[in-house]
Amino acid sequence: MIEAPSPNHDSRPDGCVVDTIVLHATVLDSADEVVAHFSNPGSRVASHYTIDRDGTVYRHVQEERRAWHAGQSRMPDGREGVNDFSIGIELVNRNDGLDPYPETQLSALIALIRQIRSRHPIRYIVTHAEIAMPPGRKTDPQGLDMDQVRQELDLR
Repeated sequence: MIEAPSPNHDSRPDGCVVDTIVLHATVLDSADEVVAHFSNPGSRVASHYTIDRDGTVYRHVQEERRAWHAGQSRMPDGREGVNDFSIGIELVNRNDGLDPYPETQLSALIALIRQIRSRHPIRYIVTHAEIAMPPGRKTDPQGLDMDQVRQELDLR
């Protein structure tokens, strides 16, 4: 894992239980571009992790901190402010529905989620598109087979 710290985070609310992982696509075409963007305090955005196409994992924000990745958001169960109780994972991908997610990247994603689940009672793995408010505001990660991801993790 490569440490690539971002200043774009703050404290989680007291007593907050992290039970959600939000999957994103970077739209940017390289991990270097993502690291530069997340390192910029003016961007006011960062996820906890980014996974490059070759499977390299970058950590931007410690899991106990609230990363600024989901924006205005609501879970299917009605909870809002998803950044409060989630961990954000970016996948380097153009998010055009054509750019593939290589097997090395998907394997690294599954391994990372398993590690996170060993530390937190994760109940939900959602896409940014599923939780962004208003609905339709975000489309990422286009082309990611969420049924396959959930099946690999024994989640239904």
